[in-house]
Amino acid sequence: MLINYLREGIGTLIYLIPIAFIVFIIFTGGKFLTKSTIEFKPLSMLCEFAWILVVITILKITGIIGGDFSTTAIVNGRVNYSFALFGQEGLSMATLLNIALFTPFGFFSSIVFKKLKNKWIYGILIGLIFSGTIEFLQIFTGRFVQLNDILMNTAGTFLGYEIWAILLKLNLKSK
Repeated sequence: MLINYLREGIGTLIYLIPIAFIVFIIFTGGKFLTKSTIEFKPLSMLCEFAWILVVITILKITGIIGGDFSTTAIVNGRVNYSFALFGQEGLSMATLLNIALFTPFGFFSSIVFKKLKNKWIYGILIGLIFSGTIEFLQIFTGRFVQLNDILMNTAGTFLGYEIWAILLKLNLKSK
């Protein structure tokens, strides 16, 4: 089952590469138009593209992109939500998938946003804000909103941040 979800997620990621590339070109063009000096850093640009691809993939998988937004559920009082932590299922497949989904987000966010370099709290906050926004928007798509998802997504973001921080320390020690 886990393999099927991962295969589906990777398929979505691959499917979204052209869309992410278009967004990246627009983003990069805007950056070049607003800066007086133009720097061409291929590795940095590749990480920016990967970050955009990861964000678009997360938004697609969570139903924000392509979701059927309406206020019907809110008006009728039928919002599906849960504030229970780990519920009856405990540490489930969905919990692990939430962590796995947001780990690349935390990793690439650390590279793209330079201010995260030495501030681990920012690594947590960016995951918390992004995940909280997604869960809030899911209210309008009729999807199930869970506090547990926000916590696991934030944990995944922090895990990605920590992986980046460890790799950075190893790279500095080797120099």
